[in-house]
Amino acid sequence: MMRKRILRPGLFAAAALVLVTVGVPAEEIEKSPHAVALELVFTLRSADIRALETGDWWSDTQERTWRVTRPFAPGYFDSTHWFNVEYEINGKRVANWFVDTEKGTVEPALEKEGSK
Repeated sequence: MMRKRILRPGLFAAAALVLVTVGVPAEEIEKSPHAVALELVFTLRSADIRALETGDWWSDTQERTWRVTRPFAPGYFDSTHWFNVEYEINGKRVANWFVDTEKGTVEPALEKEGSK
């Protein structure tokens, strides 16, 4: 009889703990703004990326490099959400985009004279 009395409150406590922890969402980890810029390029320019790939990207061994930089540090102009995203295949730049993460836009970047 004593065993049933101890067991019941223990079961209720365990059930209450499960219900409470299930209802609490896990703390969300803030994404890097640079990663957000890459996600936008991957999402909005996937057809462009595929068109740049001339071979069989499933089996080639060419190096791919993604570079994400801010055009300049935030200051007089708020460049917090502005990024240049470059894509290279085997060390040759094949694409360059200007990304505004606040607006969710990806545009072809203007090329500087003498770049590439």
